[in-house]
Amino acid sequence: MTARPERDFLLGDAAAEIRRLTLHAQVWEPEAERMLDRIGVPRAAHCVDVGCGSRGVLAALSRRAGPDGRVVGVDADARVLAAARAHVEREGLGNVELVEGDALATGLPRAAFHLVHARFLLAPLGREEDLVRELIALTAPGGVAVLQEPDAGSWGCFPEPAAFPVLRDAVLAAFRKKGGDLNAGRRTFGRLREAGLQDVQLRPAVLAFQDGHPYLRLPLLFVEALRSLILDSGILRAAELNRAVQGYEEFLRAPSGCMVTFTVFQTWGRKPRR
Repeated sequence: MTARPERDFLLGDAAAEIRRLTLHAQVWEPEAERMLDRIGVPRAAHCVDVGCGSRGVLAALSRRAGPDGRVVGVDADARVLAAARAHVEREGLGNVELVEGDALATGLPRAAFHLVHARFLLAPLGREEDLVRELIALTAPGGVAVLQEPDAGSWGCFPEPAAFPVLRDAVLAAFRKKGGDLNAGRRTFGRLREAGLQDVQLRPAVLAFQDGHPYLRLPLLFVEALRSLILDSGILRAAELNRAVQGYEEFLRAPSGCMVTFTVFQTWGRKPRR
């Protein structure tokens, strides 16, 4: 196990990162519930949420697995795991265990889990073949490996302020600078098929927000995390970035604005029985 290599490029201030992770989890929870209902998680299942962050889908898996099941949450950052531990205790998730470990080499038992899940890991990490290989290695024969990853093609604001594409494109460029890709979702279906999973399924999820919802600030939250990288790598100059941030803040104060999110590609497949 390693300390936290996969979070280094986003994790500046731990408290801010935990807020972002928690907001992501809360916003996408209903879609994760629908996905898991479609997959079907058996009672007494053993499940793992790789890169669980501050809450991930731990509660949803815990409830489906039931008291005779087991859910393991893995994350590489101890501070994020502390937030996850507080969430587990607050929700009374007695069948959940939290483990500090690297998403690419979790150290968990091989072929031991009925369902293996990861969300928003390929986008910042890259290393797509390595992560998919680890997820499938954890999955028991007949079990299901699940990925949830974004695709920025649908991400937009309406009416679109001039600041939005500046911020969006800077965020996408910053992800690419570190080897990630905010459009990783569009490759997940092919990745799982190429890896040999059977009955691979794809469910796209897109949300829309208005009237001051916290997720409207997502471009600013990304920029907050990536500001040094954006400036140091020359993606934008400080004056350009500050002007775009100010322009987007003005958009947020307007009563008529709304945002459509990136598409989350929910993709899963079943590991062949030997």
